[in-house]
Amino acid sequence: MNKKKLFIILGVILLIIIIIVLNLVFKEQGVLVETKPAQYGSITSKVSGDGQLKAEAQVNIQAQTMGIVEKLHVKEGGYVNKGQLVCVLDQKSAKANLDLAQVQFEQAAQAFVRTETLYSQNLISLENYETAQAAYRTARARLEQAQDSYHKTMIHAPISGTVTQLNIEQGEAVMIGTMNNPGTVLMVIADLSKMIGIIDLDETEVPLVKTSARAIVRMDAFPDTTFSGLVSRVGYMPKQSVLAGVSQATDFEVEIKLDKTTPDLRPGMSINAEIITSEKDSILLIPIQSAGRRKLKGEETQTVFVVEKDAAKLKAIKTGIASETDLEILEGIEPGEIVITGPYKILAKLKDGDKVKFTKTNQN
Repeated sequence: MNKKKLFIILGVILLIIIIIVLNLVFKEQGVLVETKPAQYGSITSKVSGDGQLKAEAQVNIQAQTMGIVEKLHVKEGGYVNKGQLVCVLDQKSAKANLDLAQVQFEQAAQAFVRTETLYSQNLISLENYETAQAAYRTARARLEQAQDSYHKTMIHAPISGTVTQLNIEQGEAVMIGTMNNPGTVLMVIADLSKMIGIIDLDETEVPLVKTSARAIVRMDAFPDTTFSGLVSRVGYMPKQSVLAGVSQATDFEVEIKLDKTTPDLRPGMSINAEIITSEKDSILLIPIQSAGRRKLKGEETQTVFVVEKDAAKLKAIKTGIASETDLEILEGIEPGEIVITGPYKILAKLKDGDKVKFTKTNQN
């Protein structure tokens, strides 16, 4: 073996020895960790979801009979009162049927009166009386049917509100709904004085939400403004959507009634809502990133590392509610104990009994 190869081998061996010694020294000195003492404070637990704005009272107006729009009495953006006539369909056919039914009813009524008089005098048989009576009732039913068809050509506003969407023009034909065709939506009327937000929440979050819970609503259209509200309804039936054609996401609808509104709000605007599920004061808290599920005494449980005599001590804990930053401690940690909070790379590899070091400034 020549001297050059010998020097290379000795160099590699020396480097390995140096690395081993340094690792032993650093391990003995301990790894630098971030810490914070467990202390009392306040916590607010929230869940959030995305959705859309909607008027609390909002109806789609549809025709109950086919026809041509003869007169349109509203414009998009206009205000209408409950019961106001908003649209009239072509009435010629309906009016002709009504007039015919009226004449036939009057004839049947007069015939029945004469028959009833004759029957009371025993001048005709019971069969003739019953035939006249049936004809009278049939004519009356046809008249009521014709009146209903005629009235359906005149469409009235079922609620007071703003015409937020107008889908028809004078002269257009409208269709009624069938099993395979939902029919023509003539217009949408909404009461914009009372607005609600409809958001979707994951099935794991819905059990935390109760009616009357406080909520903060934000809108893409007004990024610098927040609106307060209360949860008015929590859905019982899930909305299932297929993701990537395979998996299903199960969400539930939650309705939030806004405390106040402005003229600038519009149904259909995108929203994000935060719902407060729980609030507590004067409870023991630790940073949420310090807790994790680890094996302790052969069982996986919720744990946290604390500092004891310059070493990491793994402890089992029982937790309560959580916020984005803090976690409530019910059992396992005493006030003032130094909890290891990070860094994440070190915390993920840390083991019970490992030497650690930290600065006092990290404890505040």
